Amino acid sequence: QGDDECGGGGDGLLSWLTRFKMSLVTIWISSTDSYSERRWTPHLTIAELRAKLQPITGISAGSQRLALSINPGGTTDRSILLDNDELTLLDYGVQEGATIDVVDTDPHSAALAGQYNDVSQVEKFELPIQEYEKRSDSLLAFKIRNKLGRFNDDQNKESEEECNPIKKNYKQNIHSDLGVKSPLQLSHQMKFIGPVKFNQKHPYWIGVELDEPVKQHTTKPFPRGKNNGSVDGHPYFECPPNRGIFIQPDRVTLGDYPPLDFLTGINDDDDDDDEI
Repeated sequence: QGDDECGGGGDGLLSWLTRFKMSLVTIWISSTDSYSERRWTPHLTIAELRAKLQPITGISAGSQRLALSINPGGTTDRSILLDNDELTLLDYGVQEGATIDVVDTDPHSAALAGQYNDVSQVEKFELPIQEYEKRSDSLLAFKIRNKLGRFNDDQNKESEEECNPIKKNYKQNIHSDLGVKSPLQLSHQMKFIGPVKFNQKHPYWIGVELDEPVKQHTTKPFPRGKNNGSVDGHPYFECPPNRGIFIQPDRVTLGDYPPLDFLTGINDDDDDDDEI
């Protein structure tokens, strides 16, 4: 008898399952603390729908205010209040891809109080730095074993030696070729030396103020100031707009160079990785 009800045998059962799946509609459930997709029959009554929504949204069935959006985001979007528990979704005209907004009407609910999404109230695992440093399976341990970053003594020593003479003459004007391939160089005032947040590939950067907000002259381009001493909102030094630039120490020559009022013959074919 069961085979007859399903259409006779395995083929009938498969056909019945196919028809059943085709009868389901995709519905998006939206609430304050959740957003999910569900495949339900449109013949669900609103009372049955509320029962299904309670474990999904955390809102009790009696406190749910349901609104069906037939075409969410579309030009013909309309919202229908689902307030009759005896009617079905089909009675309200549910369609594929519709959205049901679930609003909590209980003024004392945990959802409205933010208890479901306030992570500050959740006890978290915290590992003291001393314990973290003892672990052998951490990123810190990996960098120490492989002498990477600040644990590369040779690289740090080389960078320090490279910057020492520049640090000692911090107040002096400097000469910098800024990637220039011609003999002519530019004279600037050094304003900053040290690590920066915007590029950690190099341990040290030199911040300089250009004598002029250099632009274009004749057929040869000039290096141009790119900032006012601040990058990504972080101030490293102060200078007028478009007169600040960051370069690598190996492109700097110390000296007492007077400011230049007019520059010619500069080729700006530089490497952005060495100049910012």
